[in-house]
Amino acid sequence: MKFRTDIQALRGLAVLLVMLHHAEIGPFEAGYLGVDIFFVISGYLITGIVKRAIEDGSFSFSQFYFRRAKRLLPAAYVTFLATAVLAPLVLDTAELKNFAKQLLGAVSFTGNFVLLGQSGYFDGEAAFKPLLHVWSLAIEEQYYLLLPAAMVFLPPRYWLRGAVTIAVLSFGACVLMAATDPDYAFFLTPFRAWELAVGSIGALASFDAPWMQRGLKALHWPAAAALLVVPLFPLGSVHPGTDALAVCCATLVVLLRRHPVWERAHISRLFAKIGDCSYSLYLAHWPLLAFVNNAYVGVAPVGARVAALAVGAVLGWLLYRYVETPVRRMPSQPSRAAFRAAVGASIGLVALGYSSVWLHALGGVDYGYVRRANRGFEGCSYREGFVPKPECRNAEAPRILVWGDSYAMHLIPGLAATSDAGILQAARSLCAPFLNLVVVDRKNANYDRATGCLAFNVAVVEYLKATPSIEVVVMSGSLAPYVGERTARRSRVLSLQDGELVEQAPSVETAVASLRETVEALRAYGKRVVIVGPPPAPGFDVGSCLERAASGKLLLGDRRDCRIALSHVTERQRRVHEFLARVEALGIPVVRFDDVLCNEGHCESVLNGVFLYRDSGHLSYDGSRALSKRMDLGRLVLTQAR
Repeated sequence: MKFRTDIQALRGLAVLLVMLHHAEIGPFEAGYLGVDIFFVISGYLITGIVKRAIEDGSFSFSQFYFRRAKRLLPAAYVTFLATAVLAPLVLDTAELKNFAKQLLGAVSFTGNFVLLGQSGYFDGEAAFKPLLHVWSLAIEEQYYLLLPAAMVFLPPRYWLRGAVTIAVLSFGACVLMAATDPDYAFFLTPFRAWELAVGSIGALASFDAPWMQRGLKALHWPAAAALLVVPLFPLGSVHPGTDALAVCCATLVVLLRRHPVWERAHISRLFAKIGDCSYSLYLAHWPLLAFVNNAYVGVAPVGARVAALAVGAVLGWLLYRYVETPVRRMPSQPSRAAFRAAVGASIGLVALGYSSVWLHALGGVDYGYVRRANRGFEGCSYREGFVPKPECRNAEAPRILVWGDSYAMHLIPGLAATSDAGILQAARSLCAPFLNLVVVDRKNANYDRATGCLAFNVAVVEYLKATPSIEVVVMSGSLAPYVGERTARRSRVLSLQDGELVEQAPSVETAVASLRETVEALRAYGKRVVIVGPPPAPGFDVGSCLERAASGKLLLGDRRDCRIALSHVTERQRRVHEFLARVEALGIPVVRFDDVLCNEGHCESVLNGVFLYRDSGHLSYDGSRALSKRMDLGRLVLTQAR
């Protein structure tokens, strides 16, 4: 295929958007749309290559996949190897285990499935995962695993209608899945194939008709503008969605128009130079950013991110210059030796990743166990409605019910250790104890989860109404998104008004009103109530910081003692504290951890040698017990409940 400056310029734009978004530099709130541009370009080019090879009788499956491997694997495997060597020096136990699985997914092109499995609430931040970016490569290769076979075995007259059918069905499935489970819609090929199929349509359809040419001319500049504007001002609240559709269609228009200005303009030639090494840049930049975030146990300061991005760009160019380009130009043919080399390299990389985990485990303390997710009673989980389970209690007739989200779960070990009144756990992740109020994330609006949370909470109250043996209800939750804390700026709330869910901005007033209504309902059924506030919010992963400090891992910034600045807590939880104060003014008792942990300008993260936190906000199992014993939490909730 003749070299096209416009395609390389689009690649350059796409990789810059992604890199700036990953580094959180500049106003590109939706810079992730660069991946959607890549998908369309890839679908357009690869489908065109297969189409021409089939039409001239030269297509070979072995040649096709050999060329894909030759194009992708050398640069990728060098990146994976360098990342695997550095990972044990930088990653904590949990992230190192995750990395080994990511490495297996990367070499088998199933990285999207692996990362989907690591996207749960307790599975760590995406910013810490060094091979997070391989999900998009996996989707492309899964698409190309099926595309050549479909084109070889289907008559050419069905190619276009097949691509259109895939695009329509995949987009429809994507819209439906994004509304119910955004992680599945983001990571899995059936819900992203439409973006590659848009490119395939461009390669298979004829756009030579005069009216089509006039349409492409009219749409070209608006499309080019959309590629710059939409990443700045996304059109929808869910991705992939409206913004992805707009960017994909705009990319296709630019590809089909082939405006001569892209061949002449200096700016397009500059972007084309970046586009030439876009694959290597994409590979090299993210692991470095992830390592820096790990070393800072949170999103690194802007200066560190800029430096990491600059170094990543240099490494990407070196990878392009000395690995990607020489191998691509090397004359070679498919052979058993090449196949064995690829398989051997894949096995070696996976072995290196898992051997790092094994060697790390020989180090002594099992920090993975110390920092395991604190879900309360072992084996207790509520994913649907609330029906009490035997594994969610420690007595036949418990007197205390703990209600809320993961911030209620982490109280259970401590309460069980400091009270003989019997505990029943009624906690569901991302579901704070409000009868008529629930949070949705603007970026991943999931209304099914929200309505499921409301139904769960109604079921809890109905159970309390019918169960006189429960005397005290301990309520706790992550309050920041409900009160509009600055740290949860992406959140919206749904409130139940006259039987209808109404979306609105979170506020202290709305949360106080909802909690008051909830407590009044509980008291009407003869229950005493106490609120347990969340622990001091540090703004960084305290559990990882404590592990890194104890095990000698790379630790940067001013957090080397892992203590939490009181001023930082006050700023991050200003509205939470206002909410709790107003709740107390209504006669609803509140228990605060700050009173025990914070003094003289800082809050403790270790108590008698015990890690209090397992992550950036949740208490560890041992930390919950240690803190509860220090403050006699079991007695406290019984005596203060009203």
